[in-house]
Amino acid sequence: GSERGIIPRAIEDIFQYIADDTSPKSKYLVRASYVQIYNEVISDLLKPDRVNLQIREDKKRGVYVEGLSEWVVRTPDEIYGLMERGAAQRATGSTRMNELSSRSHAVFIVIVENARMEEDESAHGGAEAGETRQSFRVGKLNLVDLAGSERVRLTGATGVRLEESKKINQSLSALGNVIKALTETKGTRSHVPYRDSKLTRVLEDSLGGNCKTTMMAMISPALEAFAESLSTVKFANRAKHIKNTARVNEDLDQKSLLRKYERELRRLRQELDERTKNLVDKRALLQLDEQRRKAEADKMRAITELERRSRDFLKEKKEKTELEERINAMQSQMLGNGVLFAEGAGAA
Repeated sequence: GSERGIIPRAIEDIFQYIADDTSPKSKYLVRASYVQIYNEVISDLLKPDRVNLQIREDKKRGVYVEGLSEWVVRTPDEIYGLMERGAAQRATGSTRMNELSSRSHAVFIVIVENARMEEDESAHGGAEAGETRQSFRVGKLNLVDLAGSERVRLTGATGVRLEESKKINQSLSALGNVIKALTETKGTRSHVPYRDSKLTRVLEDSLGGNCKTTMMAMISPALEAFAESLSTVKFANRAKHIKNTARVNEDLDQKSLLRKYERELRRLRQELDERTKNLVDKRALLQLDEQRRKAEADKMRAITELERRSRDFLKEKKEKTELEERINAMQSQMLGNGVLFAEGAGAA
């Protein structure tokens, strides 16, 4: 209802924006990931078996976590379901100051891609006037939950909790150094130490890149937390002096996932057409093969019949020859006036 917080409002705003875009030439793809940084080890909260993931960087994708699962979502409820699933896997623990203390940093990432068919009215970029082109816009929302800085003297952390506290404070210190470097004037800024921590590396775009960033610092009215509250306010004061210039991520190349999906769909349709054509061709080939086999069978029957007739003809010819020989033999023994003599005999 009206008491819902920033996250549900932000998620609802994304899907409401998509619902309001009724253009038939516009398509959207929304996907989500949930990453945890615990003791400087990156893991996937939506696929708990994926641990010790590595951070990579390339020109097209920028900084990303290799092997991090991405889930396509269609409604706010699906996103809330993923959040609840991931939250159940997060590392938490009890300290003297907090019964359910976050022992890790977590980033919930929502990526929205929009593909739109547009009429190119000018001949810009080598395209002819009136030519239809497809443009892609990509937006990313990083929802970051940082574990709070801790003073061991107050939290009473020992053993595993102590090691966790060290890693938390180390990464937050690195974050403070990055923010300090980003707020320096560009002429005096020598280096922004993003690589000092996995946290600052993952948040490189959010801190000093192409992003609009909102940071909320949590403080306590309790007197014993005065030092933590003061350092938190100083930290936030430095952070608000960072100046980012965000621009629209419009992609006319092939680096967005939506473009890849479209290309894959076209390839599959083409493959389906080719297979259908091949299937028709195969049917025709099978029919021709059947006709060939039938013709060969007919040919063999004809040859067999011809051979049989040839044998009959040769037999008949042989019998005729034998008969003619007998007749000739008998005729050779005959004299004029029809008188027949036997060999070596007198008159018959």
